[in-house]
Amino acid sequence: MKYFLIGITGKMGSGKSLFSSFFEKRGIPVYSSDKRGKILMNKIENIRKNIIKFFGKKSYEKNRLNTNFLSEKVFRDPIALKLLCSIVHPWVFLDFKNWILSQKKTLYFIKESAILFESGAYKNCDLIITLTSPMKTMIERVMKRDNLKEDQILNRLNIQISNKNKIKHSNIIIENIQDISFLEKKAKKIHKEIISKIYKKNGKRRQKTRRGKIRNKTYGNLRPNPRNARKKKKNNH
Repeated sequence: MKYFLIGITGKMGSGKSLFSSFFEKRGIPVYSSDKRGKILMNKIENIRKNIIKFFGKKSYEKNRLNTNFLSEKVFRDPIALKLLCSIVHPWVFLDFKNWILSQKKTLYFIKESAILFESGAYKNCDLIITLTSPMKTMIERVMKRDNLKEDQILNRLNIQISNKNKIKHSNIIIENIQDISFLEKKAKKIHKEIISKIYKKNGKRRQKTRRGKIRNKTYGNLRPNPRNARKKKKNNH
């Protein structure tokens, strides 16, 4: 099954979930890797066994994932985080494939993930959108939302891939420093341009579009994921 997939990512507190919700309001299916990952860690016995094996029995309390305990383990140690990803991500990938098959016909899908790059999921995306915010702003948002201490938030933010590297592999960068209406307007404009791009690609509609300075920090003349573009070019030779 062929589909156009957009990856939305950003550090915690960057506003990626809120941004994704504006596409969902327009009828675009959104898969939240972070939410589904937590569900699968409680649901899949194989995941449970491996987490207990490598992180200890305290990883689960009364058959439910002990999020606080596990977070303290993995967000202080990059190797531990990588190990957890290796346990959970294959199941998230399978869950995502099944989710795609269960969806009604749509022009594109969105995959939202805080670790889109760390997990390797970005490789399957046709377009990648990264949200950024000042460190202070992200900390304030997460403290208000999750009731975490500042040092806990800093550990989680610092262990993720830097914004510099995320930006390097992204097609669209959104600096989320304004109000909610700003994000909604961005989502609306990008949605329209994605629809236009897909129709044009499929030959369903021919329209002349104004060419914009669209590379990384701007948006309008949407570019495919550079990695996927290179793959296609290579396959054509």
